[in-house]
Amino acid sequence: MKAQERIHSLNKGVESLSKEEHGLFFDAMQRLGLPNEVKQAAVALYLDFKSRPIGEYNADHKNLEIFLIASVSLAAKAMGDLRTDHEFESRMFVNREKLADAEERIIKSFGVQDSILPFPDLVSQLTKRQIESMAEGFAERGLVSSNEREELVRRSHDYLDAAVEKGLGPKMSYRGRAAGVMLKAVRDLELQIPEMDIARAAGFDKRTMATNADVIDALLKD
Repeated sequence: MKAQERIHSLNKGVESLSKEEHGLFFDAMQRLGLPNEVKQAAVALYLDFKSRPIGEYNADHKNLEIFLIASVSLAAKAMGDLRTDHEFESRMFVNREKLADAEERIIKSFGVQDSILPFPDLVSQLTKRQIESMAEGFAERGLVSSNEREELVRRSHDYLDAAVEKGLGPKMSYRGRAAGVMLKAVRDLELQIPEMDIARAAGFDKRTMATNADVIDALLKD
């Protein structure tokens, strides 16, 4: 079953949302210009997350907005919308590191029951969307040409697939995977993209990104 179909199978409708939650979803859709299909998927992800024990982290609504926005970000990527994290950060006024943390909490809650896709498939799909989003962001900033962007995405995807085949487990977050394979691809292609820019684009710190890259590099050498 396709990701879109599995996501929609969870959809419980906007009537399940509180007035505050509905308002935040509407605001996010308007600011980001996302289609209704993404809203439906995001609502499904958010409500499913809230129903799980890990959702109690959001029980007092203190973190309502960040988890809601994280649901929109994940739904957009799962549905194929290539928004950069910078766009979510600037238009929704969220901290990238907090967004990344909220996404990971949501993804881990899905890992328990494979709500959308088998967990490894979900992580792989989100990783590839993140790679494409990061590369698009570098191209928009003039750090790579159009041809370089395409080759960077292709090489990163190839490294990811090869690393998974050789045993890269789902414990490494999708953003960590994206940062690691992209750092290796940038080095191998000798592109002039600062490592700090790669880490920031993935919502990671430079040291953790380098560690992930070393893990992936070791797998690919075996």
